[in-house]
Formats: sequence, C-alpha cells, structure tokens
Amino acid sequence: MGLALGAALYTPGSRQDFANKILSGQYSRDAFAGLTTLIVCLEDAVADSQLLEAEENVVQELKKLEKAKVFQLEAGPALFLRIRNAQQLDKMTALCGTSLSVLTGIVFPKCEPENLLAFFPALDRASAAAGRNLYALPLLETKEVLYSETRSQALQEIHEILLAEVDRVLTVRVGATDFSSLYGLRRPADRTIYDVHVIRDCLADVLNRFGRAEDGFTVSGPVYEHFSADRQGWLASIPEKVLWEEVQLDALNGFKGKTCIHPSQIMIVNAGYIVSLETYTDAALILSESDSHNGVLQSPTRNKMNEVKPHLSWAKKIAAQAEVYGVLNENFKPIDVLNHIRASQLSKQL
Repeated sequence: MGLALGAALYTPGSRQDFANKILSGQYSRDAFAGLTTLIVCLEDAVADSQLLEAEENVVQELKKLEKAKVFQLEAGPALFLRIRNAQQLDKMTALCGTSLSVLTGIVFPKCEPENLLAFFPALDRASAAAGRNLYALPLLETKEVLYSETRSQALQEIHEILLAEVDRVLTVRVGATDFSSLYGLRRPADRTIYDVHVIRDCLADVLNRFGRAEDGFTVSGPVYEHFSADRQGWLASIPEKVLWEEVQLDALNGFKGKTCIHPSQIMIVNAGYIVSLETYTDAALILSESDSHNGVLQSPTRNKMNEVKPHLSWAKKIAAQAEVYGVLNENFKPIDVLNHIRASQLSKQL
C-alpha cells in the first residue's frame, strides 16, 4: 500500500472546497488524473495567523466526507492529514471524532525521537475515534537528521522507533526543502536535488537506514518545487525535463513515489515507476525459479546475468511495483504513455 501512494499532492487545510472536489471526482480527472494520494496540510502550508480557521475548515470538510457514499470516497485519492504536533492531533481528534474515518492516515512532520514517542500514542487515540487503524507517514526534515555530526544517532533512534511500528508506517518521507533551508540553499529549476551535495549525502544516509529489504519500509522521494504550465508536448519545458530526470534518479536509488506541489507533476512521477517489459521478465524468471534453482539464470533477452540469491529481493520489489504501476509493452517507453495521456486530454478539450 505504501508503494501505491505514488505521486502525493499537498493542499492547504485552509482550502474550503477539498471535500466537494473529492466527491465530484475533480481530484481523479483532467489535470489531477492519476492522483492516488492527497495530503491536507495544517503545518507549513498554513500561516500561523490562519491556523484556527484552517483547523475549523478541516473539521467541516471531513464531516462532509463522512456523510458521503462509500463509493464516492473509494473513487477518490487516499486522504491524509498533516498536523504540526501530537497536541494538535489530539485537538483534531476531539473536534472531528468519527469523521477521522475518512482519512487513511496522518503525516508526522519534523520527526525526531522525542516527538515520535508522542505521535504514535496520539495516532492510537485518533484511530480509536475513527473506528479504524490510521497509518503514519513520518517526515524526516530536521537539522538533527541533516547535520553530519548528529545524523547517524538520530537516524538510528528514529529507525528503532519506526521499526517497532513498521506495520502502520506506510512511507518514510523526506523534506528536501526544509533540509535546504537549514543551509540557506534553494536549487534552481534546472538542477536536481542530487546536485546539492549536502542534501544528496543526507538522502543517501536515509536510504541506507530505511531502504534495507529486510525491514519492509517504503521511502518516498523529496519534492521538486518547480513546475510548468505548458500543456503541449510532455517534457518540453526545463521543469518537466528536470523533474523527469530526478524521478529516474529517485527510482534508481530506491525511492518509491514522490511528493508533488502541482498537478502537472503527477503523471510524470507515476510514469517513472512503470516497469519495462525486460525488467519484468527478468524479475518473473527469478521468482519462478527461486524455489528450485538458486544459481545463475540467463535473462530472457540474453543480455545480462540473473543471479537468484542476490537478485531475489529486487525481483520481489519489481513484482509489487509492476502490480501497482503496470508493465510496458515491448518497444514502448514511459514517454509514450505520457504522450498518449496528453493526447487524450487534449482531444477532450476540442
């Protein structure tokens, strides 16, 4: 399920129409087509002076959703609430009550060992009010995780806490914008986050700790904060080209899915996780032979070596990714999928 969160779009808690947009299907078509995760934010997206109004708005919007038909909710994206701290989650639990049941989970911001120990009991209380188990999306974005002298200990302590709760941690998320701000940095549109070496090194350490196959965590890629309004050819603008490059680097390094700040990013992110036919057939071969053969297998395309033992965990991940995002037909690439979708969207506008 964590893998299936895909491109996750943020919307401020002060937005007064998000319930109607979900129920009317607006978050499932046109510019929002392919959106599977919507995060309503009461933290950085809301000014301190507007917080009380935003909290009340979220309460009313969730209550609208609670009254809706089940099929209307199931047709929309999985809904999450990003809160500021455990105290605010308790406040929202008291105000929302059973309407928290429309949520899939809660985003925990600025996670450190101390506040994580408060977040999970608050999540228990929210789950009790909702009448269902709510999932956690912990977000790593503090100086303790970024600074080299504290990073190892912070990640170790956070890992120990999350590992004890791994069954309800859908994704571990990283905040590249918050990390960059700690050094007064902001990357331009033509650079990926991997070009900012101080951030790249931290991301590598996060993956080193949370990307291990035996633990079962899914780690989501950091936000790319630039977007393009160009609605003609895909990947024609610099922001779309760089986002596409960054998604490829995300996938290569082990991130699954990505935080988005604009609907134009959704399709690009999701397309980056479609599995090629060659990759899928290699994974399927390894899985089919894993019980009876643990040596070397020649790939179906006869261009690489498949070793059952060291490639088995990779093959399992590819099989899950293929089930969520699909497999390309032979001789097709993700850009072909994007072009097909864009052509379909344009034809509906004519």
